[in-house]
Amino acid sequence: MDNKIVSIVVPIYNVEKYLDDCVKSLIGQSYENLEIILVDDGSNDASSKICDDYANRDERVRVIHKENGGPSSSREFGINAATGDYLMIVDGDDWIDEETVETCLSAMLSDERCECVMFSYVKEYPESSVPVHVIDGDRAYYGEEAEDKVYRRLFGLVGDELAHPERLAAMGSCCMKLYKTEIAGRGKYYHTNEVGSAEDALFCMHALHGVEGVVYIDKPFYHYRKTDSSITATYRPRLREQWNRLYDIMESIIDEKKLTPKYREAHSNYIALNVIGAGLNEFSNKSAGFWKRKDRIKEYLSDERVHNALVELDRSKMPIKWKMFMFFAKHKMAFMLSLMYGVIQILKKKGN
Repeated sequence: MDNKIVSIVVPIYNVEKYLDDCVKSLIGQSYENLEIILVDDGSNDASSKICDDYANRDERVRVIHKENGGPSSSREFGINAATGDYLMIVDGDDWIDEETVETCLSAMLSDERCECVMFSYVKEYPESSVPVHVIDGDRAYYGEEAEDKVYRRLFGLVGDELAHPERLAAMGSCCMKLYKTEIAGRGKYYHTNEVGSAEDALFCMHALHGVEGVVYIDKPFYHYRKTDSSITATYRPRLREQWNRLYDIMESIIDEKKLTPKYREAHSNYIALNVIGAGLNEFSNKSAGFWKRKDRIKEYLSDERVHNALVELDRSKMPIKWKMFMFFAKHKMAFMLSLMYGVIQILKKKGN
């Protein structure tokens, strides 16, 4: 195992407060045969210097300085530069546990059909830590099961999976995975300005298409830092436009790859469940009052694609609070939804 090189790509932009935590967790891995590629995406804080300092201290660390192009661009630069047999992506404000690479590589090498190892993670809020289980328990999927239980889930939840609607996007991050490098090389890149923060899910929809085997380790190795400055915590005035573009691209992937009708069901459920994110985005707009936010939510629920998805959504397996929420959304009860959004926002700030 020790002769396998693992490349770790780290997209970095203005994360000077957190970068030490990230890089220290990488150079301190129990598995040492690493190539750590720090991609400085035109940072204008001390991040660039911190990168160079680590490169001077550890020969395994390489630095790429580039003009600002967004996280997807940074991943592309890093993946194209990688020379390792296997590859992992860790965002510059996050960190991983000491045994992450060793455990994942051991799982990868346990079966030659395995092309990707996934693992769970922890949402790290300023005052709390919340583990996220992408799947319940350790699992190994091969062939058609890998396609249905992993690849199809990138497009949305169906059937019994709707008992955990909070896991809608948990599979889609390009982090929390160890890939064979040629698998990661199949990914495609989209700018956040075009599709919002879901650009890494689109990356995975290309990279993992046709994947033969996936092993899931239900250990929260990855620590995902949630701060008030993160892209998902700030108001995004173009979110509806970006998500419409995202949905168009997802539909085009379904068509291009000739995927089954189950993918269309999953995609429709993806649109319906994203009502949560759309409303929370409106409630993060500090310049708008309650009634303005409520009107914007009503307008969103009137969108034909969103309304049709809500009508088609099977709520029977969902927890009661989700059933209520989706009932209000289906019937365009924007006032009731707005009250619920306010409560959700308070809970999110507390890390609940």
